[in-house]
Amino acid sequence: MADMEPIDPGHPYSATKHISFQLFRQAVSAAPYGYDHYISLPPAYDLQHDKKWPLVLFLHGAGESKRGPNESYACLRHGVPKIILCYDKLKSGETPAIDIPLAPRLGGRNPNQGRKRADGDLSVTPVPEEVCKTVAEGFITLTPILDMNEGYGWNASVLTSLLDSVIPQYRIDPSRVHLTGFSMGGYGTWDLALHTPERFATLTPICGGGDRLRVTHIKDIPQWVHHGELDDIIPISASEEMVKALRAVGARDVRFTRYPDAAHDSWTAAYNTLDVWKWMLETKKERTPGAVVLPAEDKVQVPLV
Repeated sequence: MADMEPIDPGHPYSATKHISFQLFRQAVSAAPYGYDHYISLPPAYDLQHDKKWPLVLFLHGAGESKRGPNESYACLRHGVPKIILCYDKLKSGETPAIDIPLAPRLGGRNPNQGRKRADGDLSVTPVPEEVCKTVAEGFITLTPILDMNEGYGWNASVLTSLLDSVIPQYRIDPSRVHLTGFSMGGYGTWDLALHTPERFATLTPICGGGDRLRVTHIKDIPQWVHHGELDDIIPISASEEMVKALRAVGARDVRFTRYPDAAHDSWTAAYNTLDVWKWMLETKKERTPGAVVLPAEDKVQVPLV
């Protein structure tokens, strides 16, 4: 499978000097559309030719989605891509922090601000140095971008098709594919894991929820759940119910971190926690899954417009 060529994001916010961080377009999908996606490669990727790397798939929230053709910068404000950009700042001798605007479609209203609290967006919070280095130097990262013109919510079949394309293109260890996301992406994390439970080494859903009636399918995947107790956009009960259901069916490894002072943006604290990333690095599947899950006949070429 030939590598895709990177595309121009149409904005300067994802430009880096010290790490490969490029935007690509999904060419093959189980639906008539695909997800544009950012991929970062560790700086040592081209130097360690025999090494296979763990992959982190990151699913952003609804407020980080795009609607215009050059709005991919919205997904950079939080989570994994923020860490990658902060790493680049760190390597340039700058403070590991970013300041990226909201998408124009939001009209200046921050979608992560709850009804009663004004601390729903901590995007300018610096990332700890060790977190920057651990994520950027230790993982290949994949950040798909949801286009609101295609509807709300992550499509598990499209994401599966994307992973089927990306994993064979890079030196990725299929037994170390980690899945995380927040808010809409927290829901997407559990939904995608239920769709292909054999694929993922760990799940880290943040301020999300899921189908607690089907948790038997993912009870053997180590999971670290995070949620703010003051969240008035997605109440903490959404995570509580999933954790309760998982433990009821005998889930082997389910951690639950509650943030007493956090509202909807509990992901800044979660992703700034070094132990989360160390846990991922230390965890792999006992049986290595295949690199491709969906058969080719279930996919079509996506028009690259």
